[in-house]
Amino acid sequence: MKTALALVVGCLAISSTASAGGYLGLSLGTRPGANDDFETKIGAASGRSLRGLAGLRFGNVSIEAALNGFDVLAPRYGEHTAYQASASLKLNLPIGNDFEVFGRVGAERTRLTLNNNGFDFTGDGFLAGAGVEYRLNAVLANASIFLDYNVHHSTMESVRFNVDDTLRIWAIGFSVGL
Repeated sequence: MKTALALVVGCLAISSTASAGGYLGLSLGTRPGANDDFETKIGAASGRSLRGLAGLRFGNVSIEAALNGFDVLAPRYGEHTAYQASASLKLNLPIGNDFEVFGRVGAERTRLTLNNNGFDFTGDGFLAGAGVEYRLNAVLANASIFLDYNVHHSTMESVRFNVDDTLRIWAIGFSVGL
């Protein structure tokens, strides 16, 4: 069964119109939904998230690098920006009329500096996401708009304690081919 599934996904990945090259993108996301551990030990995410991304696409497979940022309101330390740098693998599957669905998995590094050595957090983790993308081939070659949902998980460490961090973000964005 696993072999058959891998074969079907592989055939779908290589059976569409070839698309290759680099791209840059930007997406605006919701305020990250954080787990209780993050909110009780660090603070509440506030405001929207913003993600810049760059990628290389080979057929329906892309390698993507991204930098995501959002504000965190930490008690006693005020509002500070958390950053997530990631590298991921993205698989697009065409569904027709220039629409594609995609899945994304990768590794990331999260950093939140509160300007206090005991409460500066850094952690490694993973991200997983899915979305839908519309290719703007009729308007601009290798451009698209997309809607995605990503789950970011990391263990944030500081000198004083660790935090199990899970964030969920909906985002809408665009990318332009280079």
